[in-house]
Amino acid sequence: MKFKSLFIGLALVSLAAGCKMPAETANAPPNRSSIPSSTPTTFPTPTKTLLPTRTPTPPPSIRIESADQALFLGDWEKALDEYQAVYEASANQDLQVAAALGSARAWMMGRNYFEAVKVLEAIILNYPESAAKAEAYFQLAESHNALEHYAEAADAYLNYLVLRPGLIDAYVLNFRADALFAAGDYSGAIMDYQASLQSPSLLDNIQLQMKLARANALSGEYEMALALYNDIYNQTSSDDTRALIDLRKGQIYTNLGQTEAAWESYLDAVNNYPTSTYAYTALIDLVDQNAPVSELQRGIVDYYAGQYGVALAALERYLADDPDDPGSGLYYYGLASRAAGDFEVSIDYWDRFIENYPDHPLWDDAWQEKAYTQWFFMEQYSQAVQTYLKLPEILPTHERAGEFIYNAALTAEKGGDIEQAAELFERISNLYPNYEYASRSLYLSGISRYRINDFEGAEAAFRRMISNSASIEDRAAALLWIGKVMAAKGDREAAETSWQQAAGVDPTSYYSERANDLLNEETPFSAPGDFDFGVDIERERAIAESWVKSTFGLDANIDMTGLGPLVDDPYFLRGTELQRLGRTSEARAEFENLRQSYAADAGHTYRLINFFLESGLYRPAILATRGLLELALLDDLETFSAPSYFNHVRFGPYFDDLIIPNAYENEFHPLFLFSVVRQESLFDTSIRSSAAASGLMQIIPNTGEEIANNLGWPENFTSSDLNRPIINVAFGADYLDTQRNLFEGDLYAALAAYNGGPGNALQWREIAGNDPDVFLETIRYLETRNYIKVIYEVFNIYRWLYERTP
Repeated sequence: MKFKSLFIGLALVSLAAGCKMPAETANAPPNRSSIPSSTPTTFPTPTKTLLPTRTPTPPPSIRIESADQALFLGDWEKALDEYQAVYEASANQDLQVAAALGSARAWMMGRNYFEAVKVLEAIILNYPESAAKAEAYFQLAESHNALEHYAEAADAYLNYLVLRPGLIDAYVLNFRADALFAAGDYSGAIMDYQASLQSPSLLDNIQLQMKLARANALSGEYEMALALYNDIYNQTSSDDTRALIDLRKGQIYTNLGQTEAAWESYLDAVNNYPTSTYAYTALIDLVDQNAPVSELQRGIVDYYAGQYGVALAALERYLADDPDDPGSGLYYYGLASRAAGDFEVSIDYWDRFIENYPDHPLWDDAWQEKAYTQWFFMEQYSQAVQTYLKLPEILPTHERAGEFIYNAALTAEKGGDIEQAAELFERISNLYPNYEYASRSLYLSGISRYRINDFEGAEAAFRRMISNSASIEDRAAALLWIGKVMAAKGDREAAETSWQQAAGVDPTSYYSERANDLLNEETPFSAPGDFDFGVDIERERAIAESWVKSTFGLDANIDMTGLGPLVDDPYFLRGTELQRLGRTSEARAEFENLRQSYAADAGHTYRLINFFLESGLYRPAILATRGLLELALLDDLETFSAPSYFNHVRFGPYFDDLIIPNAYENEFHPLFLFSVVRQESLFDTSIRSSAAASGLMQIIPNTGEEIANNLGWPENFTSSDLNRPIINVAFGADYLDTQRNLFEGDLYAALAAYNGGPGNALQWREIAGNDPDVFLETIRYLETRNYIKVIYEVFNIYRWLYERTP
């Protein structure tokens, strides 16, 4: 049977004659207009002089590029259409195989693994001599894994290794071992985990050893498993991993009938790692086996597991039975009571603890928890202020005295007593000048006095800040606010003088840029008129190469157009193979180590910049470029005197085919949306945060589900869709637009909501009013405050690079 008929018959028949993907896998957007019919005059369409003109019927090689680009953007349906067209139009075997592989990847990414398996098996059967056969086996293994056909996946991984040995063996052996483990073949998994550990890679050895130990335990090799667990326990510093090891060891000892040894392991988790969920599982086993467990530790573990009722019962029993550590019992009873909603009870228990156990290590924490409960849960702001102030009154030399007064000031502000907040902020700078937030406290005292129209007091605070701080950022911020004070007093000339000084202190930084906008009477994120992304990148690169050679004393005749010796670097070899196979997170780690390995070598760093850029690896390209400019000893402002190639790499209009239309559709200036995406992900499509935020605009799954429901697209949304740029950018722009509408066009508040949550942004805006500068300083999350500041800086850089207003 010819491959063409099999390929079309089994894989692409559903796309013929305008048919769409099956409903359960159709993830392409509906026919929504990406750009309004009448483009706003402030948002001109950029000129892109370097894009090649597409012919009406592009040749197959061009269509392969188009299909690959669609796949990269997550547009599975378009990719499949283009791959099918290439296959039907081309007689070139290499192009046919490339189209088949591409279609298989599209089916996989669209979660239609059965179709992917059909295509991949057809490639293997009909093109046995093709260089793509190894990749086909790997993708076949991945598809079988997704279908839970674990034995078949293991076989396919092995076939890949036979064809491509010595490259990414550790990774593939790990994947194969996981498949064997899932299939119940623990002996086979043990062999592959051991082999993976002995091959070079950037895999987490602790995690690999944990899987090896687990496989040994399930295969009945208990002594080996125990030896491995003991070794890992001594290697790791992770409380969670140690608690899991204790749990696994306890289970092994139980199977061996060694009850006391099992209890000892379980108790180690309960006593030493109570915050871990594994400690809670160990506790359950201890209780089920009627093992002796401290009621205090039982209560603590239950509390951290969210079992508040049983935690309170255990702590009551502990406190009623002549306890060894009644202070801890009272403290945790307060925490559990608060978690159960009994705020008055929690405060009563903390009061008893505070009064009776002043030498207890949790004493100051009890003050903190009491005050937090009063203001956050009970909205008793004045009482919370007094609670915060009591500790430094009793012990003015306590190491947390400055922190408590700072929290009292923030609470007074939240309760609406701005005058008290100003006095408390100033008190910190006077009494605790070495406190880490002493300078910021003086700054906030000035802002608080500005808000109550005490302009003389505000000016005095800002001028003290200039005298006391060595930070140029603090100096620029203080000068900006002195200008605002002068403007509020009606002295425009003095205000402009101060803003001119602020603008010159730290050019390109937030406060200097904001001062410059105030000086020019521009609102935040003022949109440029015309802008243009068209650059002669090859000419710029040639200039940059000459600059690198000259700046770092390299041989003028050296060829730097390729990677040179880097093509043989193990990080490069593994990274490119993993990237080609779609294992982007593993590839990212290899490329990051490659970049760092040559961070001190300007020539190789330059080579890597070009490689990363051409490969669509924008994040490492940006980081490598910044590293090269640092090697040249250029500060932030001086980097803009370097060849323009470097700045166009650092602040490129990446994913413009997605970002520009979505910006227009949601009435954002494109440069603003580029700035947001850059700050969120550095244009890395696969990046994932600790909070599970995914993709270019870092959207968390529950927010993604909410947006999908609102838009009615894509069908059958899952969190994995957030890794598709075509969806992620559309969702991010839509969500940002929602926040802007919530805050009546206020971009500062919209950005704060996007990063810190709309509930917090509403509170901050309620405190600050409509002044964007007051709003920024009212934000109590450092991450969110810096988030807005960096986007402001980046937006101004994009505007400087690409604005073409006459």
